[in-house]
Amino acid sequence: MAEHKNPFDMSQYMKAFDPEQIRKMWDPQNMMAAFQQPQQNMFDMEEVIRANQRNFDAMADANKAAAEAYKDMIDKQMDVFNQMTDKAREQYDWIEKNAGPEQMKAKTAAMNDAVEEALKMMRKMADEARKSNEEAFKMVQSHMSDAAKKVEETAKKAVNSAKKA
Repeated sequence: MAEHKNPFDMSQYMKAFDPEQIRKMWDPQNMMAAFQQPQQNMFDMEEVIRANQRNFDAMADANKAAAEAYKDMIDKQMDVFNQMTDKAREQYDWIEKNAGPEQMKAKTAAMNDAVEEALKMMRKMADEARKSNEEAFKMVQSHMSDAAKKVEETAKKAVNSAKKA
């Protein structure tokens, strides 16, 4: 009997969630390379990066952890799918060798049910992850708004101080 290739092989897709690739993507040196100093009197972007290196590192580590969590969730989804379909697949193989058309129809229906149930569970996992992300973003968004106001106030104070000098 021919070897069955898993049509749900996600190995190529999973490469997009490689935690080390995510960390490289959020490397502050790579992110800030686009900023070039066109004039001598502009602020020193390298100094900004150096002063905030620990924050950039923390952000990169947090994004790496998030990527690992997503990879873990996708792995768990595939585990759910495999567990739900493995038994049905074993029965299907046995029936294919030992039974008639009516039993094949019954086993095909059982396989369909197993796949459907697995996909429902996988979708629920993804929906719960999405909800958690939305809640986290809403929380951070309010903090971001407060931080932006503080930055704006600090910048205005700096401009006023420069005008007075």
